[in-house]
Amino acid sequence: MTRLAGVAVTPDLEDYLDSLLAPRDAVMTRLEQEYEANNVPAVGPFVGALLLLLARTAGARRMLELGTATGYSAAWLLRSSEEARLVTLELDPARAAEARRNLAELGLGSRAELVERDALEYLRGDRETYDLVFNDLLNSFGSEAAVRECFSLSMERLRPGGLLIADNALRRGEVLNPKGQGAKNVVLWNRLVADDRRLDSSLIPLRDGVSVARLRD
Repeated sequence: MTRLAGVAVTPDLEDYLDSLLAPRDAVMTRLEQEYEANNVPAVGPFVGALLLLLARTAGARRMLELGTATGYSAAWLLRSSEEARLVTLELDPARAAEARRNLAELGLGSRAELVERDALEYLRGDRETYDLVFNDLLNSFGSEAAVRECFSLSMERLRPGGLLIADNALRRGEVLNPKGQGAKNVVLWNRLVADDRRLDSSLIPLRDGVSVARLRD
């Protein structure tokens, strides 16, 4: 196998990449500043722009997000289309309340259904079909059995041609030597995606890694 030399993303290179992104409005800029200052997990503008691009390219209208945090990634997904609707799950009441405020301030609150419920519990009872499922909870599952169940239930909820996306798919490089539960969860998810013949997939080494898969028609 031919190995291609990669490019390390230095701070200067990250500034260059940022200069190529479309300017964010005042609310999104504030959210970015707040999650950086408070160490809140968020996808960041590079992955956010990718989510918007993927959702728009797939024509996603009904989407499901596992892990809302402060609503930053939800905003990117909802901005992909005026017709887009999002069900987003957040178990932490404080973060859910903050996300509701942020999405309302962005004018997106009416198109987001924020559910304060455990992701697996919700998936077990959900019977909707989605154009896109975004998993931002890989670091949070307490066991590999939970990851397997989440993958299986997510696949059941995805329409043919729909996208299954997961953030933190490289876990800061810990996938090479997984020790903690979070890293083991990520390694398992990546393997489940790669081995499932129903999916066309790729793992994009952007920021902390983004797993992107499409359910074949």
